[in-house]
Amino acid sequence: MASRLCFASAPLSAPSSWCSNSVSRSGSYNIFNSTLYLSRYRHVSHRRRRTWCSSTWAPLATSYYSPTSFKTQAQIYWNDRQNHRTKTINRPVASLLFGTKHDFRRSWHDPEFMQDSSPEDVEKWLLFLMQSARKDADDKRIITNDSSNNPIVYFDEGFTIDATAYLRVLEAYARSELPGSPQKGEYWIGVLERHYSAAKELFKKRTTAASKSQQREDAAAIVRSLQPTVECYNVLIKLWGHNSKDLISVVRARRWLTKLEDEAMGGSADGSDSILHSPLAPNARSYDLYLHSCSRGLGKQHKLHRERAEESERILHYRMSDDAPLAVRPTTESFNLVLRAWTRCRREESVPDRVMELVLSMERIQRDFLMAEEKGTDVSGEEWCWKRKVAPDTRTYTTAIDGWIIKAGLKANKWRSQQLRISNTNKQRGRGVRDDHRYIQAMPDACGVQDDGTEEMEKAETILKYIHDLESIGHADVNATVVGYNTLLSGWARLANELRPDVPLKSEKLLHDMIALAQEGNENAAPDVISFNAVIKAWGRTKRQNSADRCEYWLRKMIESGRPAEDKLSGENFIAGPNVATYNLCMDAHFELGDAPRVQDMLIEMDATNGLIPPNSESFSKVIRAWINDELNNPYGLPGSSVENAWRWLDELLQREKKDDSDLGPAPELFPAILKAAAKTSACGENLLTIGQWTFRAYEESRFTIDHLAYIWLLEIALKVLASPDADVRRKELVTSVFEQCCRDGLLSSKFVRTLSDGPFHEDGWSKEKSEWMCKELLG
Repeated sequence: MASRLCFASAPLSAPSSWCSNSVSRSGSYNIFNSTLYLSRYRHVSHRRRRTWCSSTWAPLATSYYSPTSFKTQAQIYWNDRQNHRTKTINRPVASLLFGTKHDFRRSWHDPEFMQDSSPEDVEKWLLFLMQSARKDADDKRIITNDSSNNPIVYFDEGFTIDATAYLRVLEAYARSELPGSPQKGEYWIGVLERHYSAAKELFKKRTTAASKSQQREDAAAIVRSLQPTVECYNVLIKLWGHNSKDLISVVRARRWLTKLEDEAMGGSADGSDSILHSPLAPNARSYDLYLHSCSRGLGKQHKLHRERAEESERILHYRMSDDAPLAVRPTTESFNLVLRAWTRCRREESVPDRVMELVLSMERIQRDFLMAEEKGTDVSGEEWCWKRKVAPDTRTYTTAIDGWIIKAGLKANKWRSQQLRISNTNKQRGRGVRDDHRYIQAMPDACGVQDDGTEEMEKAETILKYIHDLESIGHADVNATVVGYNTLLSGWARLANELRPDVPLKSEKLLHDMIALAQEGNENAAPDVISFNAVIKAWGRTKRQNSADRCEYWLRKMIESGRPAEDKLSGENFIAGPNVATYNLCMDAHFELGDAPRVQDMLIEMDATNGLIPPNSESFSKVIRAWINDELNNPYGLPGSSVENAWRWLDELLQREKKDDSDLGPAPELFPAILKAAAKTSACGENLLTIGQWTFRAYEESRFTIDHLAYIWLLEIALKVLASPDADVRRKELVTSVFEQCCRDGLLSSKFVRTLSDGPFHEDGWSKEKSEWMCKELLG
């Protein structure tokens, strides 16, 4: 019995997917004991409980669950286990654990194991494995020692659970996009760590120096097989870095990377653990996964993005230092992730300098390696091996282009603000500068140079030309692709404004260059829908009289291509089809010119495609805003008609949302915008009161929180429409109702009271005297 020692344990908290929204009254339960598992949950049916309580797994798989892949894999495992036990009964446990290369003694040691199965199915497989271990211990009457919060472990050839089994569960969650996958991963790594601790505790209790050496080695092999590996922690870092968009994801990824770093620094605290513990240390993959998490650009805080970029660069410099182990040396991917982290800092003018410094560092490493190889230096050593893996590629240079574009956009915005400020000063001084902002002329600075970002854009274009040169001399990793061109086009679109009417022409020239390259056979540079949208955006931002016409010109060319936007361009037709973003950009161009009917026509045209290019929430918002803008700024329109059009489109949007169209829904600012327009317009018809009351009611019933301004504008509408003497009774009832509801919601403000007491007043109807009486009646 000395070789059949067992450590059994009990309750763990189950993953949330098993218990849904139900809560166990008894607190905890045991997922490792088939006689207890799920039996304490009230929401589980009696049939399901009986199935889980059965002594064998087969009825479970056939009577309730039917995941074919899971059942097949588990049955294969069971058959293999029975056959393997009879053939290898006298083999050492260590050989059972690890086997030979590509001869997977355990099916889950195959990297392709249950690749197509869901995480839930892989979890069930692991639970079955644990239940089988307990059943094996019971059948052999192995001594067990129950302990809370730890799964079963014993030293016998029947015990087959190892860290790789847990790794398969972690990998299944990493492949999925299920919400809560990182939390599930942390749960299972916690189970694995407790399993390993239980194994070490059992080893220290049940084995001594006097134990037989073979028994001791076999037991130690089982303990080591349960130690969490670097791969397990890497998958957990990946789960937080890829599957979660929460701001906490970077912190959690850092926590697990720090654990590996602490393991590498601390080592084994006790010399007796040396046979049970293999030192862990982060590898290059660990750092790259964390850099990916840092460089995702989560959140909107500029300071946070800069801190993450600086941390990423510090990690990169450490990995290149002499103090770092060779296993963590950076690769091209490592540099690219740090470059991406810097380009997330969209408000930093220093971004291109930091980016170019890293690119030049990559080129120096590549040059040193090539020169050493050319001189005949032995580059097979580890100190040279990592340098072979560092070379700038297409992504590197494309990110460098983006860095220059960030600075170009910032300088363009600063320059535009300065020019508009000068223009406004000249207007105030009466120098005859025309009022229309579309005809403002740019003024050079004292040096005669327009510091508007053009110089930075020229540097970005130089990098693109450099990419072409490298490609022409045979650099396979550097290619001029549509991504690089689109990055450059997006930069020109950022520079376009009412003071730079020439920028769209530069964008069009770049687009024609892309089409020409594609026609010459370089289909990697063929423009896609993003390319055409960037040109349309550049035209729309100029706010010229012909800008909307040029936007529609490109839209019609895209429609005439007859190609869906998502199709890959090939053959002789390199004009991409439009998408909803294309139409929205054309709507923006018409909106800037104050042409609400054309904005509406764009939406109707999208609706007429019968679902091919359906309008989105942004499309409806643009139409509603266009009509509101027309109501407030168009002196030639019929007062009240435009705000009514805006109200009708909002009603249409809400009706479509109620039809379970989850992609559509109003923006919160649309409701107060319509109320404000109805209050400020010169119209005073009864339709305005209907619009105001309907919009206010819809605002209340929406998922958004109503504010005090909505009450003020509704009051203004009521006082304006019901100002005649014939409406005294209705006015009193409506104002009283609005006031009481405003008080109930706790949104009564001084501005509401001033609107009620300060007018405007009329000789008949809503007069000063009636206002004072109403205030006294309501406020006391």
